[in-house]
Amino acid sequence: MNVDSWIWVAAGIAGVGAVLALVGYLKREPLPMNDTTRKRARGSFLRLSQGTTHYLEEGPADGDAVILVPGATLSLWIWDGLAERLAAAGYRVIRYDLLGRGYSDRPKIVYGPDTFDRQLEDLLAALNVKAPVHLVGLAFGCPIIAEFTRRHPSVVKQLCLLAPDGFGVALSSSKRLVHLPLIGPYFFRLVGDKMLEQRLAAYSPDPAVIERVRAQYLPELKFKGFKRALLSSIRNMPIHDARSLYRKVDALLKTTLIWGKADRVTPMPDSSELLNVFPRADRHFLDGMGHLPHHEQPDLTAKLVLTALRGDAAVTASSKQAFA
Repeated sequence: MNVDSWIWVAAGIAGVGAVLALVGYLKREPLPMNDTTRKRARGSFLRLSQGTTHYLEEGPADGDAVILVPGATLSLWIWDGLAERLAAAGYRVIRYDLLGRGYSDRPKIVYGPDTFDRQLEDLLAALNVKAPVHLVGLAFGCPIIAEFTRRHPSVVKQLCLLAPDGFGVALSSSKRLVHLPLIGPYFFRLVGDKMLEQRLAAYSPDPAVIERVRAQYLPELKFKGFKRALLSSIRNMPIHDARSLYRKVDALLKTTLIWGKADRVTPMPDSSELLNVFPRADRHFLDGMGHLPHHEQPDLTAKLVLTALRGDAAVTASSKQAFA
């Protein structure tokens, strides 16, 4: 065969691969995100500037606001247990699905810092949340709330970071393949479900916690557009190195760090690195706990979060300002 023939063969193989990837993608994400799908969701919905956001609000409307921001793959149900405990303590607790996740919209946009900053900014304004607010993030949610704080320091009272992304995690060969241009999206559409399901085993040393997460999470893999949004997120957010961002916000305001020592999803760096990045933070490292300490030891984790929230002097009603 001459060179031109080989080019046509290669093009044909690429075309077949693209068709197979598309078929596999449609088969694995058959459910559109629409009003019918959303009937099964708890909570409420708001049409914001980038699309519809799904949120759940608990606790007294006049309580200090606590915003819970989930990780890259899990939606607002991951805060079950902690949200109720914070609400019972008198806080106005708001949790929401990031764009591309759960029951929020999946617009065809770049899922980077600007997107998630605007979503949170829009949500606070639409709900007439009074500033300053407490921000609590899990893993991928931590760079989101840190960047929001850097951009809007007067709006945030303090940060609480659970197992924050941004300290570098070794990538397997399959994960490195996902990051490649052109082939990465096709590969992820074909094998993404399997990769994400296998990852669940690392979330906790407690099998009961893993089964609860699995039961809630796997049905959401069927929602159309999830893997596209997730791939864009891991390519455009500083999940592998957010150290300089964390240093900046640690210098700005009170920060609390909570991390399970047995976390295999975002393993703890050594103590000297954490001290370098968070020199002023309150740091809590929990023996035997994995990526979800608020599910493994809910009372202990809630106590640590509440201690952090109550650490500053109370904000009087007259000093609050509407976020707009």
